[in-house]
Amino acid sequence: MDRQTVNDWIIDNMLDSEAWLRAGEQKQSVAVKQAERKLAHWYPETELVVAVVAYQSVWELQALDPALKYQKHNVKTVSDSGESVTYKDGARPDVAPEVRELLGLTADELAEQNSVSAASLQYGGALI
Repeated sequence: MDRQTVNDWIIDNMLDSEAWLRAGEQKQSVAVKQAERKLAHWYPETELVVAVVAYQSVWELQALDPALKYQKHNVKTVSDSGESVTYKDGARPDVAPEVRELLGLTADELAEQNSVSAASLQYGGALI
């Protein structure tokens, strides 16, 4: 998918597009490629439409925020000149929330869910 197609969709459909608009064309192109690559891994049997790639591309660019980089490296608190910022525990999801809303669980999550279900099956016999 080309950057301009994604750009047009974002301009016409997304209110929270600041990260996309701040990035230059080169970073936008890389974000589109990265989004396509990650989405192909997480949703291998899904045809990628512009909306899904656009949401994920913006999500990738939003991750460039320095605060998110600190959080990714498990930094809990940053202090500078008497001011401090404390980050919430937990990792930022790799899949954009809008993508998860549209496509549901990733292939890895479905496989894990199926293996847990299969492990709890009982075949024959009786519990005593």
